[in-house]
Amino acid sequence: MTRQGALRHLEALQAAGLVETANAEHKGPGRPQHSYRLTASASAHLPNRDRALAGELVEFFQMGELERFFAGRSARLEAEYATQLAGLKGTDRVRELARLATSSGHLTEVLDGPGGLSLTHRNCPIKDVVARDTHPCQHEQDMYARLLDSKVERGSWQGGGDAACTYRIAENKGTQIG
Repeated sequence: MTRQGALRHLEALQAAGLVETANAEHKGPGRPQHSYRLTASASAHLPNRDRALAGELVEFFQMGELERFFAGRSARLEAEYATQLAGLKGTDRVRELARLATSSGHLTEVLDGPGGLSLTHRNCPIKDVVARDTHPCQHEQDMYARLLDSKVERGSWQGGGDAACTYRIAENKGTQIG
């Protein structure tokens, strides 16, 4: 696909209210670049993994049962991810974790900013659940911290109305990310 063809597609998505432009930081000579992000209305077109059913289940279960469920789910994912991350270090480990999160429906990218690396989830496969209960997000953040052996801080959160969930990864003596 040509650059112009891609821009035409982006313009059509913008006109439909599915994509919005965010000016990226201007780096060096030439025209400023744009970055594009999905709007809230685009979520209806993304994988949702039976959001409605999950939302109903959250309403049905008691808080203790939900906590136990999400703790078990997180432990299962962590064990699965740990085997696939074995032997990887630093940025390679972060990039593989992003790939694994994307395969779970998060549409994750690794961003390298002034504060270091961050994982950004552009889609939440359990958005309706997160709107009712924060357990999954906290377990995910804690799991990332253990898998990366680093402090992981949430910078933005879809459950709070942000366009994406962002997890900033602090470099630590064992990880040496970068």
